[in-house]
Amino acid sequence: MKLEEARKTHTSSAVKRRYNQKAYKSITVQVKPDLAGRIQAYKEREGISMAELLTRAMDALSPETM
Repeated sequence: MKLEEARKTHTSSAVKRRYNQKAYKSITVQVKPDLAGRIQAYKEREGISMAELLTRAMDALSPETM
């Protein structure tokens, strides 16, 4: 008797999109090229995401609200 392989499931893109819409908010900003370069360089140097950069900036600006 041959054992069946465990069924592999894949979360659909639609399910992921619905989850992300509930769990996260999107923020879009426009900055001058020199600031964009500074942001990108900092992220790469620190090895962090944009979300982590924003969290650190907000903590530095207003630690009492966190």
